[in-house]
Amino acid sequence: MNRWKQLLIACAFGATPIVSTDARCLEKPKDSAAVQQESNKVFDEARRKEAQKLGSGNEADSASTITRPSISLELCGIEEIRVKAQDGAEAIAALRKPPGDGPFPAVVFLHGGLGRSTMTSLKQGALTGIMHTRFLAAGYVTVTATRRKRTEQPQSPAAVWDTVSIVEHVKQLPYVDANSLTLYGGSGGGTLALEVAGATDLAAVMAGAPATILFTGMFSKENLGEPPYSPKDAGPLMKDPQKYYTPQLQQLTRKRIAKIRCPIMIAQGDRDSLKKINSEIIVPEMKAQGKAVELVWYPNQPHGFYWGRTPNQAAALQCFQDADAFFKKHIKAQPVAMDEKLFQRVSVSAKR
Repeated sequence: MNRWKQLLIACAFGATPIVSTDARCLEKPKDSAAVQQESNKVFDEARRKEAQKLGSGNEADSASTITRPSISLELCGIEEIRVKAQDGAEAIAALRKPPGDGPFPAVVFLHGGLGRSTMTSLKQGALTGIMHTRFLAAGYVTVTATRRKRTEQPQSPAAVWDTVSIVEHVKQLPYVDANSLTLYGGSGGGTLALEVAGATDLAAVMAGAPATILFTGMFSKENLGEPPYSPKDAGPLMKDPQKYYTPQLQQLTRKRIAKIRCPIMIAQGDRDSLKKINSEIIVPEMKAQGKAVELVWYPNQPHGFYWGRTPNQAAALQCFQDADAFFKKHIKAQPVAMDEKLFQRVSVSAKR
C-alpha cells in the first residue's frame, strides 16, 4: 500500500474552483448515470487544468510564503460553550469572536474522525487552526465543536443532537446573526454537517471530503462486524461504494438528502479515497432532488487539505477563499475583516 493510500484510510474521518455544479441551474433532475457521466468529464478536465496551476511549482517553497493570522487571546478570547443536547448529554465547543458588537456571521467547525475532542484540544484548534484563524480574521465568530463518539454506534443520532444543541445556542448569542450561521466540516465532520443540515436551519454548509459512508448508512454493523470501529475499517467501503449501496441504503440516503434545506459546497481532493462515493453517489443524488450543491474539485490534493494538511498550502488557502465566498452568497450579515494591524501573521508549513 503506498503512502498516500495509507494516509487516506487512516484519516478518512478525522485552486480556484474548477467547476460549480449547482442544482438550481437545472430545469429538471437528471438520472444518476447522466449526472455521473457529466461529473467524469468535469473531473478529467479539472485535473488537467489544475495540475499545472497547483502542482507545477515547488510546494515546500510556496508554503513558506503563505501565512495564517495569529490573533492574541487579549484581542479575541476563548469562551467555553457547555450546553445540553436533547437527551440531556453535555455538548461542548470553544468560541472566539472578532472585536465589536456585531451582528456577526458564525462558522461552526466540525472536526474529522469518529472520536470526541477535549475542551483543551478545542481551544488549541480555535487558537492556532489554519482555517479557524483565517475565518476569525475575516470577520466570523468561530465555534470549534465536538460531539459524542461514533466508534460503537456510528448510526446513532447522538452526534447530530450534540451539534444541533451547539448551533442553536450560538444562534441565540446577541452578537451573532441567527440567519448567518454556517458549518465547516471535514471528513467525519463533513458528513455530520450534511446530517445537521437536515436537522436545523443553516445558511450554508461547506463539507470537505465528507465521509458519506456514514451519511449513506454503509458504515454500520451490517458491513463492518462487531464494534468498536475505526477509520481504518472504511477502506473496502471507499474502494467500491456502489457494491454497498443497496436499495435499502439508497432509500435511507434519499430521505436524509430530502431533509437538507440549505446550500451545500463539497470540497473534494482527487487524491482522496472518498472521491468515489461523493462524486458517484452523493452529488448525483443531491442533484436528482434539486438540492443546491456545488462540487469543487482540488486536483492533486489529499484527504485533509481543507484543514491545511497538505504539501500545497496554496490549495488550502484557495479552499478557504472558496468557502468564504460561498458563505457570503448565502448569509445575511456580511463579515467585516479585522484590521491587519490588530494581529500578526505566521507562516504555515507544508504538511503531508
